[in-house]
Amino acid sequence: MAKHTKIKNKNNFAMWVMFIPYLFLLISFGLIPVIMAFLEVPHESRTNPDGGWDAFKIVLQDFRFLPAVGNVLGFMAIFVPFTLVFVIAMALMLDVNPTAWKKWLRMAYIVPASISGAVAVLVWYAILQPTVSPIKGPLAWVGLTKSDQIWQTKNLVYIFALMAFFAIAGNWILIQFGSLQSISGEVIEAARVDGCSAFQIAMKIKLPLIKKYIVYMGVLIFAGGLQIFVEPELLNRGIYLGIAEAWSLDQLAFELAFTSGDFGGASALSLMLLVPSLIGALVVIFKTDMFEDAEVTRNQKVEA
Repeated sequence: MAKHTKIKNKNNFAMWVMFIPYLFLLISFGLIPVIMAFLEVPHESRTNPDGGWDAFKIVLQDFRFLPAVGNVLGFMAIFVPFTLVFVIAMALMLDVNPTAWKKWLRMAYIVPASISGAVAVLVWYAILQPTVSPIKGPLAWVGLTKSDQIWQTKNLVYIFALMAFFAIAGNWILIQFGSLQSISGEVIEAARVDGCSAFQIAMKIKLPLIKKYIVYMGVLIFAGGLQIFVEPELLNRGIYLGIAEAWSLDQLAFELAFTSGDFGGASALSLMLLVPSLIGALVVIFKTDMFEDAEVTRNQKVEA
């Protein structure tokens, strides 16, 4: 019994050693900023001279708010489902037949994902600039010979979706490929013995078994897409001035804070953006079995 207690205490100590740094970062860069934003909302500003919680109403009535909502929703309507479908399809194909080329394929997926959002804007600016583009031939075939045919505000939804997709798809392909490796080989072999084709195994065996990882990926992609900022801001200020002014909700919050001096409104908008991300996190925690294994292990230790 004493030995068991000693081992348990040692495990608890290791757990706290790993958890305390995360807890510190969570409080410092998560909880404290949220509390500060909440306290900042009712402060007086040029757009809310009387102060108070009218800041939420003022932001909702801002002429830039609804267009920014439309831009972000249009962007996510393209980016999120396309990324989910493509990532899962590529991960499943990568998992079908183990070959000597698999490690090189994994490297090919991860290289584009090493490009940050700021660099991606410059890369895609060069790619979509017909005069210098490495694909100017294909662009000319579809009638795109001038930059102003591509770099228009109405096209930014598609351009930003393309940038965001290539920035994260490779990482998620490898993550989902890793989740597929957790499936028991005996289950797959039993399905083959029963006459299942590779497509049937993928759709009826593999996908249901990694459902929780797909939901987790969907929530993170959704939350990241909702907070798009770097790409439109850099394009708007560094390449084509005014093409994407207050294009996204994060940009609007930035404009409210540092152009209009309305820190209360910026804080209110930030809190509104927190809500869907928080809902997504709660879905992962309570509506999937993401933490089921840990709970089972914990119960087994308690019973022992």
